[in-house]
Amino acid sequence: MSAFSRFPNRREQGAASAKAELFGISAMLLAASDFVTVFEIARGSNGVFAGEVFRLLVGVAALIGGVTALIFNWKNNEPKSWFGPVFVTGWGLLWLHLHNFPYVFDHINSLVRAYRGGQYQIVEGQVQVLHEQPATGHTKGDIITVNGKQFEVNYFYLTPAYRKTLAHGGVLQSGAYARLYYYNGEILRVDVRK
Repeated sequence: MSAFSRFPNRREQGAASAKAELFGISAMLLAASDFVTVFEIARGSNGVFAGEVFRLLVGVAALIGGVTALIFNWKNNEPKSWFGPVFVTGWGLLWLHLHNFPYVFDHINSLVRAYRGGQYQIVEGQVQVLHEQPATGHTKGDIITVNGKQFEVNYFYLTPAYRKTLAHGGVLQSGAYARLYYYNGEILRVDVRK
């Protein structure tokens, strides 16, 4: 006599439970497939990381070139050619200082880390556009609300978060049904209903 023959309902319950789990998973997949992910943050989103690395390399190259020329002039004792190397060295230092690379890289890392670590909030609902940014800028970004939560989407912000305004082909237009994943007011992922 098997363990299941004494408790016939247990076997039926096990099979029913397995079917329910399978059905639940397929129902979740069906519900998840109602949405299409149109934006998901990554380190290279919007070209911000690559752009900052390029600007960093420009500053470092100017600094190395200027200092190398200064050392060369000092060793050869050429007094009349100091202006160029001093100018390039100063420009390189100013370039590196004004771009504030530690802040930009930290901002990129904090947003990506928040998304990967699940430290975001989710809001879902119909999008309402309160203000639309013109293609040329010169004003605040698109102001949208989703289920009472307000966001500013500004095409001209240097951020790896979502920044595609309606004037630049953005999908968050009035009436669209969207699910937004956000952290500190910046949109990390955009899912829209098909």
